[in-house]
Amino acid sequence: MLRRVTGPIATVAKAAIRPETYPGHAREAVSLAVTAAAWPFGVADRGRAELRGLLDRPAPLNPTPVLLVHGFAANKSNWLFLQRDLRSAGYGHVHALNYNPFRSDIPAIADECVRRARRLMEAAGSDQVHLVGHSLGGLVARYAVQIGGLEEATTCVTVASPHQGLSAARLAAWPAAIRQIRPDAELLVRLRASSRHLPTRFVAYYSNLDLLVPGHRAMITEPVLRAANVLIRDEGHLSILLARRLSASLIHELAAAEGRPGFGSPLRSLPAA
Repeated sequence: MLRRVTGPIATVAKAAIRPETYPGHAREAVSLAVTAAAWPFGVADRGRAELRGLLDRPAPLNPTPVLLVHGFAANKSNWLFLQRDLRSAGYGHVHALNYNPFRSDIPAIADECVRRARRLMEAAGSDQVHLVGHSLGGLVARYAVQIGGLEEATTCVTVASPHQGLSAARLAAWPAAIRQIRPDAELLVRLRASSRHLPTRFVAYYSNLDLLVPGHRAMITEPVLRAANVLIRDEGHLSILLARRLSASLIHELAAAEGRPGFGSPLRSLPAA
């Protein structure tokens, strides 16, 4: 019990003496402002209309589509910068799913994720898809693959997602999607129990300055999944989405997983820092 109280305090105190901590938190504050300003532009989800629009675009350099799944109380506007970087790297079939976690729980959102991923694959003329989820969206993506049956996913990338649950979620009685990320929640137990050898490659990004989902909570630790846990140093829960280090690493991982020339092999799990 004492360790639960003193552990976070010691972590914060240790971080406070690092000079890199302060620019990191400043970037997080700026990212919060940017996210809030962009939020109204991502409310509308045109779903099928956007997918049909893919057919009118020139064939991309890389035909494998990418489905992006935002975090709790966010929307597809969170992905504006990463979408730009993905398209610059030749991923022309990039689509973002909107959902409402106040009306649906994680399994229901994951069901819609599976349906949308398959529609995206059909529109792109591909038999595979990459999933990328931030925060709660990472759990949605993982659930879609492990339990929802979306084994067509070549890669499942999670960014600052609470794979190990969050103790703070115990304080929330509503909505169900938050109750489902308590450390002992049945949903997380099901994810752990359903871990097995899959054709999908798992990559989990985390940061040492994330105050909402601490780094050790954002790792995928089930050995059978052979996940790569990758540190993006000195970024917060939102600023990690704007970090060029994240987009560069993510693009490399997607390309390497597909065996594209010049990208080498995908990363294996890196030691925590």
